[in-house]
Amino acid sequence: MKVASCIGFYVAGFLMFWKLAMVGFPFVIFLVIPGLMYGRALMGIARKMREEYGKGGTIVEQAISSVRTVYSFAGENKILQEYSVALQGIVDLGLKQGLVKGLAIGSNGIIYANWSLMTYYGSKLVMYDGAHGGTIFAVGIVLAVGGL
Repeated sequence: MKVASCIGFYVAGFLMFWKLAMVGFPFVIFLVIPGLMYGRALMGIARKMREEYGKGGTIVEQAISSVRTVYSFAGENKILQEYSVALQGIVDLGLKQGLVKGLAIGSNGIIYANWSLMTYYGSKLVMYDGAHGGTIFAVGIVLAVGGL
């Protein structure tokens, strides 16, 4: 659905005003590649996080199922230490996940560079080529949304 939407938006932009669409088209690479990288990296991190949560869950499950034994041998501190070590892996993966999300969201700033270039070139087209401002705005919006 997203690929069809992207292609459809770009086709509509080229049909509305091809000169301006040619200026904004190369920026699609800078919008699509970070999205693909973000999706792939996030899937890998999510898989690793599930495994780490499984390790911590196993420790807690065993401690709860044999709570009398843990209590009788004063093993609460040992269980807490094991659980803390298991949770440390989740914290590290959470930090990586935050970095990946920040990079992906920050890379969407390319849209503003694309928009500023198309606005500048569109103003030249309005002044010297007889283009209409509404068409310039519509093509800019269509290309920005299509790139996202």
